[in-house]
Amino acid sequence: MDIRISFSSPESGFQWSDLLPYTPHLLWALFFASVFFIVGPRTIRAAFSRATKLGFAGVELELSGEVQEAAEARDITLPAGLRDQLARRMRTIGPLLRSSRILWIDDNPTNNIPEIKILQKLGMLIDLAKTDEEARRKMEGAIYDIVISDIGRENDGEAGLKLLPEILSSVSSPFVIFYVGVQRDMPQGAFGLTIRPDELFNLILDATERRKG
Repeated sequence: MDIRISFSSPESGFQWSDLLPYTPHLLWALFFASVFFIVGPRTIRAAFSRATKLGFAGVELELSGEVQEAAEARDITLPAGLRDQLARRMRTIGPLLRSSRILWIDDNPTNNIPEIKILQKLGMLIDLAKTDEEARRKMEGAIYDIVISDIGRENDGEAGLKLLPEILSSVSSPFVIFYVGVQRDMPQGAFGLTIRPDELFNLILDATERRKG
C-alpha cells in the first residue's frame, strides 16, 4: 500500500513546503526578537546612541583635518580647538548646506581646491568662473545663494570690486564673500572678506543660516 502524507489544508490548498525558502529569514527574525527581549530595549537604545555619537565624532574629526589642510595650503596655522569647533558647526548646519549653490569667481581656481572639496563634501553645489564674463553668464542662468570672489583678476587689481554691484543687483541677490590673499577693508555691500579658510567657512555658514534658516 502506497501511503502519502500531505501537509496541505483541504480548504486552502496551503503547502507547508512553501515555507522552506523562507526558513533562514524566519530564524533570523526569531534570533533578533530573542535578543531584543533578553537584552532589553533600553540597552539597545543606549548602544545605538553611543554608535551614533561615535559616527558624528568621526565625521567631525575628518572635517577638522581637512580644514587644517586648507589652512596649511595658505601657510596658516589653526588651533585644534578652533578647527574642532568649526567642524561641529559644519555638521550641525549640514542639512541647510545641502543643495545650497555657490558661484566661485577666481582666475586661479586651483588655489581653492581644498576649500571647494570640503564644501562639496557638505553637499553644496559649486560653479566656477574665471572671468567676469563667465560669471555674468552663469548668474543669468542660475540662482546662487552665495558668491565667493577674489578681488584682483587678470590685469585688473580691482576686478572683483567692479563686479560687486552687478552681483548684488542680480535676480538672486546672493551674499558676496571676498576670499583674498592680502587683508584689506571690506567693500561696502559685501557680506564678508577674509584671507583665512576657517573664517571663510564660518562666513558661508552664517550666510546659509540667514538665507535658509
